Amino acid sequence: MHLDAEFLSPTTVIDSDHPDIIALAQTLTGAYPPETVRTVFEYVRDRITHPADTGGTAVAASASETLLSGEGVCHAQAALLAALYRAAGIPAALRYQQVETATGQPVLHGIATVWAPDISETGGFLLVDPRYPESDPRHSGHDWQTRGLQPPFEHNLPTIHTDMPPVVVTALREADDAQLLLRDGLPGTLH
Repeated sequence: MHLDAEFLSPTTVIDSDHPDIIALAQTLTGAYPPETVRTVFEYVRDRITHPADTGGTAVAASASETLLSGEGVCHAQAALLAALYRAAGIPAALRYQQVETATGQPVLHGIATVWAPDISETGGFLLVDPRYPESDPRHSGHDWQTRGLQPPFEHNLPTIHTDMPPVVVTALREADDAQLLLRDGLPGTLH
């Protein structure tokens, strides 16, 4: 399958050309692409915390900001995954899930997708969601999607995005406090 160059190209948010991203990707790159897919995923899942779990207030948007801070909301974690994969030469992009808050309001949950035909059930892209570390009791038990969807109200959105949509970037860039962002600042749709 031919993939467009955008799946490997850096963007402002998926800044796979940042020196720190490149250096980390080099240390995480395995002998074979499936090994790299796993080590990058496990790095982000287990080492990049989420402010909902820590009470942190800093907001990161780009992959390099997320790596530097060691923390980010799901959208920032997904951008870091995509950037590390791209820096390792593996095509990657962003995907979104529409989930419900405790009050029943829709909110976008950011995840990544990586070209992994050897380990994907579909023989192509693999959805990866590092939200919960393996040791977290909320971990779904699934190898790649640590946050389980709760049908029928929560679902994967079908579009693959080679860059973070403007509505998400704006929400992250305009936020002063991660806790306020999580409470009422994340978009519910991509429009």
